[in-house]
Amino acid sequence: MPDPFVIRPAAIADAPGIARVHWRSHQTTYVEPGRVARDKVEGWTYADRIRAWTTNLAIANDVYPPPEGFHRMGIWVAEVGGEHGGEVVGWANTSTGRDSDGPRALELEGLYVLDEFHGGGVGQALLDTAVGDRPAYLWALADNPRAHAFYRRNGFELDGTSKVDDFWQVHEVRFVR
Repeated sequence: MPDPFVIRPAAIADAPGIARVHWRSHQTTYVEPGRVARDKVEGWTYADRIRAWTTNLAIANDVYPPPEGFHRMGIWVAEVGGEHGGEVVGWANTSTGRDSDGPRALELEGLYVLDEFHGGGVGQALLDTAVGDRPAYLWALADNPRAHAFYRRNGFELDGTSKVDDFWQVHEVRFVR
């Protein structure tokens, strides 16, 4: 039986846990299957991710105002072992969209769950909390059938738009609901 989990808005103190899930998920989802070059993922260190997530969370929690051009985020975590003291095992974030021509007013920017919690409802609970039944869009790796199946089960469909992420050197496809 999977560990019970709670979904809650992320706090600044969650930055290390979110960064850990981000790092481990990039390793297992992108590097190990050969979808992204190891040096790309490892070049963005765990410490770098903690700093980036601390900034994102400070802005999301109104600690200081967002810089010009920054898209405001909603950020949630899935936690096991007790609220505000357990282990972050997944996270999701949304925004008004990074794309100037986005097809919806809401973008699911990221949703990551540690592999050992796949299939236990964590990803679904994060999506339900972050997006609910609202119209939204997201980008996913073209070569990630597990993610594609998950988003299709939740009413998202490919809209025929794709792009190459120059930094990660990956092909991404857009899903819309």
